[in-house]
Amino acid sequence: MISLIFESGAGGLPEQLGPAPWFRVGGNFIHQGPQGNIAATYRNHFWETQGRHFTRYDCNEPVRIAFENAAGEPSEWFGPFAYVSCADGVVYAEDRLFAKFKEESDLWHCYPTNTYWPILVFGSP
Repeated sequence: MISLIFESGAGGLPEQLGPAPWFRVGGNFIHQGPQGNIAATYRNHFWETQGRHFTRYDCNEPVRIAFENAAGEPSEWFGPFAYVSCADGVVYAEDRLFAKFKEESDLWHCYPTNTYWPILVFGSP
């Protein structure tokens, strides 16, 4: 199980989502497993969850990353990584640039494979 920790950068209290077996990030939504409910929404350059607004989220525990195409077919799994950080549409895996969300295409650019995907998945190792 993994958790996402949302932070505002303005000194407010963080907000935790999870623990959950996975989180799927696509477009302006983060879905939380196992039911797939919308757990956070991206609006006006902020993530909104639990009625609060945040600029970043992190997973501070071992986590794997994969991608899915529009038909739900998965990529290979990457990791596990000790932690990931996500801010401004950029995902860092252990301080290395891993993926970037391209707003003009609504696709994630996976840097290790130089491929593009609509869904990014954080999963439990």
